[in-house]
Amino acid sequence: MRAAARRTGWSARGRAPSAFFLVALALGCAETAVAAPPAAANAGGDRAFASESVRQPYHAVRTLSVLQERIAHGDETAFAMQRDVVQEIADELKTFPAAVWRVQRNREALIKYGLSGGDPEQLRVVLTQKLFAPAELPLAEGALAYAEGQRSNALRHLEKVDVFALPPSLAGHVALVKALVLANTDLPRVIRLADEARLLSPGTLVEETALRLAMEGAISRADRTKFEALASRYFRRFPRSPYMSAVMRPVAATMVEHGYGEKDEGVRWVRGVVHYLDPHKLVQFYAALAEIGLNSGKLATTVNASRMARKYARSGSPEHAWTQAYEGAALAIGLAPEEGLALLNTAEASSIAGPVGELITSARAISHLIRSPPQSTPVLKTDTSKPVPATKLIADKSQAPALAGQNPTAARVQARIAQMDKMLKDVDE
Repeated sequence: MRAAARRTGWSARGRAPSAFFLVALALGCAETAVAAPPAAANAGGDRAFASESVRQPYHAVRTLSVLQERIAHGDETAFAMQRDVVQEIADELKTFPAAVWRVQRNREALIKYGLSGGDPEQLRVVLTQKLFAPAELPLAEGALAYAEGQRSNALRHLEKVDVFALPPSLAGHVALVKALVLANTDLPRVIRLADEARLLSPGTLVEETALRLAMEGAISRADRTKFEALASRYFRRFPRSPYMSAVMRPVAATMVEHGYGEKDEGVRWVRGVVHYLDPHKLVQFYAALAEIGLNSGKLATTVNASRMARKYARSGSPEHAWTQAYEGAALAIGLAPEEGLALLNTAEASSIAGPVGELITSARAISHLIRSPPQSTPVLKTDTSKPVPATKLIADKSQAPALAGQNPTAARVQARIAQMDKMLKDVDE
């Protein structure tokens, strides 16, 4: 009963259509959700079975592939349905007769399903039944090991597979899985495999994931040229990806580290990369850039990022207020104190609270500390006829510079820097 319900696209719990059937309709594949009439009695062999049966395992897996492609391009409905569809495909694959697995296209689809995060149970069954051709065994066993979480075992099998000898529908998945199981161990090879994966599966979730993986590798290797190429491609091709939020912060941190926001040419490059994002995500990105810039002491970066965010933030919104707070903080503690304090006052008038409210308070305190006359540092009077014990010098560190013969002004500057360091540390915490 349940199997029949699955094959017709209706839930076994009643007349409501299943998630899988709804996806098939949305993707224009509804015809694949209806079983064909049985093949003629005299139709023999796998060829007749493959050509006359409408519903085949590769149809089910194809639906998942198109669903994941839509996810990569920001389809929120597809993203929400993915888990249910993956499970329904697993249930359906168990209902097919053994004869379907003698068709190579179906075996390849089963492997692809395992590499795409699907339930490996049916793949294990077909392997146990020895239905894979000898040449397919490394790929099938590698896919099963990967689906079961055995990364080293998966790599051992998949190393025997030439991705460029595989069908286009499968090659990118295999290259990506190789890169994933190698992650954090051989970064140059991870990047190379990820490049192969995205070139073999353009426009898919495979390409989206491969770009993220290669970008992470380029950042870890401090390969600025590769990072720039990958970041430009990712933001251009997948600006609506549901994984964009996870990409923004490491990309922003790398841009801050390399000073992209400190000079006009760097600012222009950043704008050119991220302008594909919608206004809401642009505010998110520039917020991360401003925050990381302030924490890293890159004040020009914070000012530029805050001003860009304010262009896309709704006037009077909390986002608009924090752009003023971040820009004001950067200006108040270094670039233009009076202008910065005015911006902090404007931001505070918006009744903004939480961490940004604390930022306003701290920025004011640091600005006041910088501009106020330094407090004189007392100089320890010592009897030159008697040596000063070393323990006394270590215990009284604030007076050590004067005792070492430093200029008293230098000692006061060091004391001021220590006060500011402590204040900044309190802000970070």
